[in-house]
Amino acid sequence: MAGEPREFGAYYLLRRLGVGGMAETFEATRVGAGGFEQRVCLKRVLPAFGADPEFVARFRREAVLAGQLRHTNIVGVIDVGEVDEVYYMALELVDGVDLRSLLKSSTGERLSPETVALIGLDLAYALEHAHGSLVHRDISPSNILLSRSGEAKLADFGIAKALDDAKATASRSARGKVPYMSPEHMRGEAVDGRTDLFSLGVVLFEALAGLRPFDGAHDVETMQRILDGNRVPLEDVAPEAPAELVGIIERLIEVDPALRTPSAARLIEELGSVSPPPSIRSQLASTIERHRGGPRARMHVRAQEEERDTELSRPPSLAAEERPPDAPPSVVKPQKAVRAILLASALVVGFFAAATGARWLDQQAQEPRAASVPASVPASVPASAPASAPVPASVPASAPAPVPASVPAPASVPAPASVPAPASVPAPAPAAPSRKGWLHVFVQPWGNVWIDGAFMGRAPVKARLSKGKHVVKVGRELPSQTRVVRVEAGTRKELEIKLPE
Repeated sequence: MAGEPREFGAYYLLRRLGVGGMAETFEATRVGAGGFEQRVCLKRVLPAFGADPEFVARFRREAVLAGQLRHTNIVGVIDVGEVDEVYYMALELVDGVDLRSLLKSSTGERLSPETVALIGLDLAYALEHAHGSLVHRDISPSNILLSRSGEAKLADFGIAKALDDAKATASRSARGKVPYMSPEHMRGEAVDGRTDLFSLGVVLFEALAGLRPFDGAHDVETMQRILDGNRVPLEDVAPEAPAELVGIIERLIEVDPALRTPSAARLIEELGSVSPPPSIRSQLASTIERHRGGPRARMHVRAQEEERDTELSRPPSLAAEERPPDAPPSVVKPQKAVRAILLASALVVGFFAAATGARWLDQQAQEPRAASVPASVPASVPASAPASAPVPASVPASAPAPVPASVPAPASVPAPASVPAPASVPAPAPAAPSRKGWLHVFVQPWGNVWIDGAFMGRAPVKARLSKGKHVVKVGRELPSQTRVVRVEAGTRKELEIKLPE
């Protein structure tokens, strides 16, 4: 979240979750009196749209309408406001994944019939409640959130329209995701709750079969196939699915609204006949928990964002207890090691000098007194100097005489410069660079990064890794693409991966 203000009005922005065409979303927290704290998903309108009075008026109106919805299967609106002319909406924070991410990470990008029926039933309850006043008009896998308890929640009523607002409902422009739009929505006709049921049917078809029913080579072809009702039969692409569930989904995607399932209440009745056992919800919860990385998966997200350019952002799998076989052993940091070496060297030199001086004094005490004074020493130096006289270093500078042969030559006293201690102790500084390199991961347009199974945060990510092969995964809520890269010691490698918009 580089460059972003941490504080936004009464909220504290923790990390950015994503950005869309009209707004960006953040995980945020709001602190109240008495230590009260609430985590929310804060949706902030982009500046280009905040300057449009018509957009702002529509945003306010639709936020108020969405705020009236209170249901366990609908992501609730908590707050709506404006900070420094930037408009926002605070939503319930769902800790889990969206259906799109779950499909991408599932085998064949499909789910079991029982799981599909469970998700469909949850969303039918959500639509039954919402259709009393609103039509969602933008149901798609990315707007369906799955919590860690296995509940499906309908999110983002950003383009919802009031059912009793004829002008808004019979819009001249169709907004939404093309593969999930109903034919009447594409034609700009008046829509009701059945348009949401069509979109839900396409979602359930995709979750069961691993593909969408009307997909063409491009949006124009897809639109034409939807308008013509040209699609693949569900039983052909999901032959293992129960016939009753297939029939329910087929009726949802009827092109003619008159032939479509008439209401969410009717859909609840139909799905009740194929209701999955209670164990399916717990299985779904376990799947989501596993994909999200466990109950403490988000505890370190903010720290990773702030320290991404340091070694603290390396994958936990490279910690000492999980170090690869070819990784070097832990060593003392260079600066501390050098100080230790110099201190040890000084102690050795001092001890050696003291021992040598003591030996010289002992020799002086056993030799004739006269021999202790060289012939070249001036007469001013008393010949009767006691045996305990200072070592030659204390002789005045006016007596630069050579050291007597009986005295060990100064060269025999190791000077600090000649002490090989630094060379005798392995210098750790060059060892670390010789075994590690840098990996920079970029994701276009945006995405999260996992390295060797560890969540690294939002791209771009910079990590210092051991020499060798590493597994890099990228995605949004869950990994959707994988690359294996080799990092060479002392080098910098860049990896760029593109994700679909």
